[in-house]
Amino acid sequence: MPCVDSANTIVKNICLSKSVEALDKDISAQVNRFAAILHKQDTQDPVIRLAPAFASAQAKWQQFREAECNFRSLSYGSGTGAPAEWSFCKIEHGRLRLDYLKGLL
Repeated sequence: MPCVDSANTIVKNICLSKSVEALDKDISAQVNRFAAILHKQDTQDPVIRLAPAFASAQAKWQQFREAECNFRSLSYGSGTGAPAEWSFCKIEHGRLRLDYLKGLL
């Protein structure tokens, strides 16, 4: 996990936040690449229409990730571990999604 050797909680949370942002950019890039491929396929064969199904699946994955990570961070109450748990969760699920998306291309 990134940032585990940070000097204190504030530094760790800043580092983790940057890691989440970078990972989300990578996910977005992969989603856009795959969506473009699906749109091209859909124009060639409009019967199946995979692009809208993929867009729906991606939106639902984002909702799941947000809900799961909110739940996990709430388990820390108002403690200082809540932001770190939220970020760790976002990274965990984000890496899995990114690996999946890379496998599709």
